[in-house]
Amino acid sequence: MKAYLKMPGYWLLAEVLTLFIDLTFSFSDHAAVRMLCAVCTVGIFLSLMVQGGYAAARADKKRHLAYTPVRPLTLGLAGAAVPALLTIALLLAKLGVLAAGFYRLYKLLCAPFLAVCNLMSADIAASSLPAWGIAVLLALSLAAIPAVMIAYKMTFEGKAPEDAMYR
Repeated sequence: MKAYLKMPGYWLLAEVLTLFIDLTFSFSDHAAVRMLCAVCTVGIFLSLMVQGGYAAARADKKRHLAYTPVRPLTLGLAGAAVPALLTIALLLAKLGVLAAGFYRLYKLLCAPFLAVCNLMSADIAASSLPAWGIAVLLALSLAAIPAVMIAYKMTFEGKAPEDAMYR
């Protein structure tokens, strides 16, 4: 249960780290800097999700739990829950169910995707975001699931990154 509560904590850590990077580079008008910022912030998010899967697998191995494929899947879902729910809310804002200004709030609440949002539409209204843009944001949100699953399985099988690094 503790691992399931930690996964949103990794999201929160990604939020804080990437918000700093986003605000630092947001004043640049250069497209290459914006793209690099987008890649870095999404990379930080996925790296922290991998760290969550790795930490959960190490804790499970220490407690001598048997491997079940459901555990890494549910951990991945716990890690992807916050950004996926916020992206669904963004879709509702685009459809007019929520306020169109939710896009501005979404950018702050989903800081790992702020640079990606600004590449698609720098406006603050959800109606300015293309439909394919919401699909991209949802795919990035759900990318946490395979990241956690792969890290968990590799760590549980004894293929930890630190072991491979020193061979």
